[in-house]
Amino acid sequence: MSDRDKVLEYEVHIENMLHVLQERLSEFGDGKGLSDFESGRHLAYLEMMDIIKTRHSIILELIEESEMGK
Repeated sequence: MSDRDKVLEYEVHIENMLHVLQERLSEFGDGKGLSDFESGRHLAYLEMMDIIKTRHSIILELIEESEMGK
């Protein structure tokens, strides 16, 4: 598998994770009136989305830098 193929497969994996997290977040509606437990889950999902998006942007920057260096 080429590096490009690996990147494309990784992109699909990231998109799938974000889609699942978005589905879970939609279960909370506007986030008001949640129990402490549900509020904690809601915040955890938001944090996971932030982590994944941040890591994804870092990886894209590294790939771009790598391609520019060729």
